[in-house]
Formats: sequence, C-alpha cells, structure tokens
Amino acid sequence: MKPASLSSLLLFACLAVGTAPAITIDLRYDYDSTHFFDQPGAKEALRAVADYYEVLLTDSLQRIDPTGTSNTWSAVFPNPATGAQVGLANLVVPADTVIVYVGSRPIAPAAGQGGPGGYSANGFQPWFDLLNSRGQAGALATPKTDFGPWGGAITFDPSYTWSFSTSGPVDGTTPFVSIALHEFGHLFGIGTADSWDAKISGSNFTGAAAVASYGGPVPLQSGGSHWRDDAACVLPDGYNPSNPLNVLSKAYGSFGALHGFAQIALMDPSSCSAGPFMKVMTDLDLAGLRDIGWQLAPPARWEAVQLAGSPFTFSWPSTTGTTYRVESSTTLSGWSTLTTRAGDGTIQQFSTPKPAAGAAFYRLNTGAAAAATAVGLPHLTPAPPFLAPVEVGGCRVGSSYGQHE
Repeated sequence: MKPASLSSLLLFACLAVGTAPAITIDLRYDYDSTHFFDQPGAKEALRAVADYYEVLLTDSLQRIDPTGTSNTWSAVFPNPATGAQVGLANLVVPADTVIVYVGSRPIAPAAGQGGPGGYSANGFQPWFDLLNSRGQAGALATPKTDFGPWGGAITFDPSYTWSFSTSGPVDGTTPFVSIALHEFGHLFGIGTADSWDAKISGSNFTGAAAVASYGGPVPLQSGGSHWRDDAACVLPDGYNPSNPLNVLSKAYGSFGALHGFAQIALMDPSSCSAGPFMKVMTDLDLAGLRDIGWQLAPPARWEAVQLAGSPFTFSWPSTTGTTYRVESSTTLSGWSTLTTRAGDGTIQQFSTPKPAAGAAFYRLNTGAAAAATAVGLPHLTPAPPFLAPVEVGGCRVGSSYGQHE
C-alpha cells in the first residue's frame, strides 16, 4: 500500500505532496501487427489511460515467476490482432505489475473489446492459488471478494475515425480515451470478475460502495456486464434527464472533464460523445472497482483555495469511499482536524476563520483517522489449474452514439 496522499498549504502558497503509484501497467504491443498504435498520438493516449489507473489502484500484487521451481503456467488471452487464443509459456509478471497486450482487428460494430487474461498451469496448490489471486486472499474466498489478475488484452477496431485527444472530444471522431477507459474497466474486473458476479442480485448490482454512490442497488444490463443502458444520446450533455433508464453518476475529473459533472456512468453499455466533455470514469464506476476488491486511493488535491479576507475557504474533489480531513498546524509537527467529510463524488467545501498572525499550515488528508481493526482472513478454497480468459465487447459508435456489448 502506498502512503496516504496529502496536499498541503502554507499561508498563501500551496504544496502538493506526491506519492508513487502502487501498481504498474505494462503495455505491450507484441500483437499490434496492423500497426494501429503507430498512428500519431495513439500510444500516448493509451499510456495516459494506463497512468490514470496506476494512480488510483493501490493493491499489492505478488510476482508470478516459475523460474527454479517445478511449477509451470501459460498466460492465456485472445490475440488482439486475430482473436485466436494465445498461450505464453511461463510469462514472468513482476510484483505490483499488470501486463496488457493491445492491438487492433475488425470487430465492428464494436469499437473496442477487452478483459482479463486466463491461464493454464501445472504444479502444486500454492502455485494455483498464486495464479488465481496474486496474494489477494479474497480472490480465493467463497464467495469471491477480491480480484488479482496477471493482466489481459484489449483490441480496437481500425475502421473508425479515432481521436487520440486526451483533453476533450473532437467532432466527427470516436473518442479513444473513453473507449480505452471502459475496456480497462473490464480488464480490472467490472463485468468480468467473480467478485463482481458475487454482488449481483437479480438484475441489480448490490456492492456496498456502488449502492452508496448511486443511492440504492444499481440496475444492470442483461448479462450483468454493464450498468443498465439508457439507450439515448442527446444534446446538450449526452443524455435525457427525464429518461427513467438513466444510470446517472458524477464524472471523476480527468481528461478535461469537470469533477462532479453529471454523466451517464461510463460502464454503461452505450458510449455517447455528445456534450462538452470527454466521457470518463464516474464516481459509480470507481465504486464498482472498490466492490470488486480493488483498493483505491484517489489523490488528495485542492480544487480551489480562497485566502483573501476571512473566512479561508477550501474545496476539493471527492470520491465515494474516501474520507477527507482538512487539518491545520502552526508547526508542521502536529495537526488538528478541522473537519471530516465522507466523499460523495462532488466538489466539497469547507470554510474556517482567518487565523491569528503567524505561520499557518493546512492540508487535505485521506489517511486513516484511526488504527485499523483486525479482520480475520476469509475461508480459502482451492484455485483451479485452468482459468479461461474473458473478453467483453466494447463500443459500437456512430457519429455520437455507441454500444458497449
């Protein structure tokens, strides 16, 4: 786990304290035989999407390496260029790393398709457990409560007119960033992990974080791999506010989209490029990742700070499942909590009287407020010697509307 993210303010100056990503996404172009990613900006846009997830996900994933043992395995996934099954013998996956093979092939009407890889293996039970969980005990529990993939594969259809912009939509094009964000969501388990399936009741998703974000059980599309389809794409913002099918959430500020801006959740099966902002992961989508078992630590940062006159006013982007504390200090050696807020996907705000003359420091802290409570490990069950890869259909896109299948 990486340390808690902090953002600090000294009088009229703001300091951001960065932390290193907890996971690394290793993008591999071995199967990009159509040279899709040779297009200007394509690799850069995909790297930006990978960087987005690297900052958010803080799980610790164990290394997969059969070297010097009697164990063997093959990483199994669909070739991004052909769709044929690939088996890579004894692939070494470093600790805290997810390997993603990318490429392109005709998959229209879908524009993107992706999911986690599977495996075949020989050896002993601890080896199977490692492959099935990468040290995430909940991935071996009954029912599953966590997910630890080695990686997977994503492919994009070459026939679309792609925009590789990372700052906003471009008229008449298919937004690569939106599609890639969605397909990475599947690779990380939304609609594909057993721990996702374990939280489906009837036609609803009942994970605690998603329910807290949405305000109740979240309706699913048939098949359970996506939020319910609103089946609309209209101006000004890409959805009809009076549509009873909407699964509406709040954008997680990124790629030019404003934090908290109302948006149909990205893991909806439809993609709509209508509106002023790129369609990005929303508070509900991130809550779904939490419910799968991922540990998320969205960076703590000030959205705005007002220090002219009194009171001082601070605002910050929040996410459901994260607790935010505004703290103050006069020495940097001890901190007092001024307010504690539960994240809800909005821009939150707090005001405090202007302090007396002298040094004053403020910080936004997302660390734990109290010592963690010990939790017993779930009951473990044997992992299988074979796990099939999963590939979920991506986005069928017209001029402004698409279908995630």
